[in-house]
Amino acid sequence: MGDSSQVQNGTAKDDKPVYPFPNQAKEETQRLDGQHEVFRLRLGALYKAHLSCKAAPLRVLDLGCGTGIWCREFAAAHPSAQVLGIDVLPPAERGIDSATPSNCTFIKANFEHAWTFAEGQEHFDFIYARMLIAGVRDWPGLFRQCLSHLRPGGLIEVFEGKFELRAEDSKGLEESPAIRWFGFAQDYLTGNGLKWDRAMDLPHQLRNVGFNIVEDLPVKMKLYPDESDPEKDRVRIADRYLNDMTGIVGNMTERMFGDASAKLTLEEGRVLAEEAKREMVENRERRGYHTTLYVRVAQKPAESAKLPN
Repeated sequence: MGDSSQVQNGTAKDDKPVYPFPNQAKEETQRLDGQHEVFRLRLGALYKAHLSCKAAPLRVLDLGCGTGIWCREFAAAHPSAQVLGIDVLPPAERGIDSATPSNCTFIKANFEHAWTFAEGQEHFDFIYARMLIAGVRDWPGLFRQCLSHLRPGGLIEVFEGKFELRAEDSKGLEESPAIRWFGFAQDYLTGNGLKWDRAMDLPHQLRNVGFNIVEDLPVKMKLYPDESDPEKDRVRIADRYLNDMTGIVGNMTERMFGDASAKLTLEEGRVLAEEAKREMVENRERRGYHTTLYVRVAQKPAESAKLPN
């Protein structure tokens, strides 16, 4: 969760804090790159869309590219493709100087504004959007932009999850500081105009603007070793995802409980956060802590009708 810094420094036009993570911090860069590795290993691929690489070179766009790691890996795997990553804080402005393939470019842009970066260019073949829940306010508007800038037959892949933590033993708030913390986080996101379970609405919104859904894949993400993971990577994957989730708790707490409207004082929030992180570490397997993410692949019709307003 939290791959997009689409709202600069966590602040929207109305000066409300939205993107809840410290997107310029070294620790956040490490968390996002670790999260990327977990997703790639658990999905078994960089992406799930079935791309045709036989025609002209693919033109690929990564929305909210963050540290740029997905773009660099895609470009390296597809040297004939042209890969563009956009973010309001692109890798160079995060202090990231990782080697970048020659067919990969990063620019500073806000994908919720007009796509001036795409003017006068050919349409994209593939648009990738991952973990943007904390950075998008107008999903239908974003999907309309995607549809209009994809070639007929082009694909979009949206990888999102509900912002929640669940336990296999079904015990709720009273039994779990971690689940209680995520409840406060949901309230915080809702109060800032971000629907924490937006992932469940996305297939309907994609269809509404004119896409056809070609894949809808739920992915159960365990915070403990999963037998379906590659055996040699099993423990490392679980530890990285645990670090991702505890990092979210640590990074969001100050912003969540730092104003007068919060239901807990900042000190109470800090205590809860420490209890939540400790519980996630100590009881992740006993309680069966997990999240659920969803991969949706949608296609622009070969012959597009007039776009809905």
